[in-house]
Amino acid sequence: MNIHRLRRLFSRALPLMLAGCGGPEGSVDLTGYSEIACTGLGISVSDLKLTPAPDFVQLRSFDPDPLGDPTRSPSVSVSSSGQPCATATDVTACETALEDATVTSGFHYDCTGECRQHFLVTTLGDEVKTYSSQAELQQLLGTIDTEQEAVLQAFASSYSFVCGTKEQGAVKKNADGSFNVIGTNGYACGPGTNLTQYVLKVTASGTVQKLETRVLEEGDSVCPDGR
Repeated sequence: MNIHRLRRLFSRALPLMLAGCGGPEGSVDLTGYSEIACTGLGISVSDLKLTPAPDFVQLRSFDPDPLGDPTRSPSVSVSSSGQPCATATDVTACETALEDATVTSGFHYDCTGECRQHFLVTTLGDEVKTYSSQAELQQLLGTIDTEQEAVLQAFASSYSFVCGTKEQGAVKKNADGSFNVIGTNGYACGPGTNLTQYVLKVTASGTVQKLETRVLEEGDSVCPDGR
C-alpha cells in the first residue's frame, strides 16, 4: 500500500476516532454574557418590571413532601425585593398573611442536595398572593424585558444556576429583545452522570427555547454517599 493511500485512509478514520472519544466538551463562548444576579442563597428577584408593581416580592423554597405536614418544613426565603406590606391599611394582618403564605406544589423541583420546590409571594396593599407554577409566574412577569426576568423564567423551567460562574449562570440581551441564558442540568457524580450546560433563548412572551448543550463534567466511577 503506497503512502498516498495510507494518508487518505487515515484522514477518513481520524474524525471517526475522535467522535468516539467522548468526554467533557467545555463551555460555549461566553463573550457578551454577564453573571446572573444573586443573593447569598440563590438567584435574585431584583430588576423585575412588574405591573402593577408590588410592594414586596420574595422567592421561597420548601420541602415538597414534609411527611404530609407542611409545618414540619416551613418555606424559607431565597431572595426578596421591596418592603413587605408597605402600602397595607392593616399592616399586622398583611404581615401575618405573608408569614403564613404557603403552597402545596411549586416550580423548579430539584433534588441535587435536598429536595426543594419554589414559589413567589408578593404583597400589594393588603393583598398577599402566591405564584407556584410557571403559568402563574408568567402572568406575573408579563413581557420578559429584563435579564433577571429571563433568568427567573428559565429557573421556573427547571434549569439550574450557580452564582459567580458564567459557565453555570449567565445572561445576555439579544438584538431582537430576547435573552440568551446559560444554565445547567444534572450532576457529575457516579458512572453515567453528566453536568450539562444549556444555552437557552427566552423570548419576550416567556417561551424558553433550548439552543445548544455542552457536557461540562462527567461523573467519576464512584460517588460519595448522599448524592
